[in-house]
Amino acid sequence: MTTSSPIVLFSSLSAKISLYEKVLQSARKFDERARVIGVDCDPDCRAASRVEEFARIPPLEEMDTETLTSYCQELKVTHVIPTRDAELACWSTKRDHLKQNGIQVMVSAQRALKTCQDKLLFSSSLKSLAVRPIATSEHLSTLPCNQFAVKERLGCASKSIGLNLDREKAMKHARSLERPIFQPMIQGSEFSAESWINSAGKCQSILLRWRSKVVDGEAHESEIFENKEWEGSMQNAFEAIPGLSGHALGQVIVDSENCLHLVEINPRLGGASPLALTAGLSSIEWFLLQSTGRENEIPVQPPLNKKLKLRKVDGEAVIS
Repeated sequence: MTTSSPIVLFSSLSAKISLYEKVLQSARKFDERARVIGVDCDPDCRAASRVEEFARIPPLEEMDTETLTSYCQELKVTHVIPTRDAELACWSTKRDHLKQNGIQVMVSAQRALKTCQDKLLFSSSLKSLAVRPIATSEHLSTLPCNQFAVKERLGCASKSIGLNLDREKAMKHARSLERPIFQPMIQGSEFSAESWINSAGKCQSILLRWRSKVVDGEAHESEIFENKEWEGSMQNAFEAIPGLSGHALGQVIVDSENCLHLVEINPRLGGASPLALTAGLSSIEWFLLQSTGRENEIPVQPPLNKKLKLRKVDGEAVIS
């Protein structure tokens, strides 16, 4: 159990200055002496010169469990917050060993990560929910529609995705991918649901925000709204994934008939998460409480400011 002031490792810093600053602010609400060290493989990454503390980290795939543990110990790290999809499995695999050495990681169990990152498994596992995942197949012929989205089956889809393709173009795009999957193209408005999920897998807060402007899969304009029915549906979706915990966000498309289509669930903080943290979804403070054996102090239904909106200006979040 951690008794000293937390020293948080913020991994994959890249250009995430707004998220780093909000994590630092949140950590210091928990303990005014808390430190947050931004780390990245690239010492010249955009945010490196702008954070309070920065350290270069070797690529995670080059470090075994003992090496990674030693790296964290050299920095006196007590907590880790992963921020990139591709690193989650590495931190999850090493989570128990790190915990035994006094280092807590805000990451879901490996089985939850597999469900979230494998689009075919995600679709089949959650198809009985009220808010169903978009139908997903490895075979174009099984989908009764005319326009398609084509994605990599595993990992982040935003850079390799093909959207609104007819059958011929969908097949052509699929040949450029390693493990392609096909989905019907769903048109509509998009929103994200962000949540804190406790160690028992139960949501303790849900916040919805419209994704008004999206660039490369990330919301550059987003506005909080309230819909109790949709909040309940998204709570059921989060709680349907065994091993999901910590901060998570789901992406949903609302079609012209007001039906919800679940695109994905990301078990991590996102680029627009500063909005949720500002609104009172205090995942960083709650993670620190949880890690010190005080999870019972996390409010079941915390008050949230649902009148906020975010826009990105030169890559940084402006909240009003």
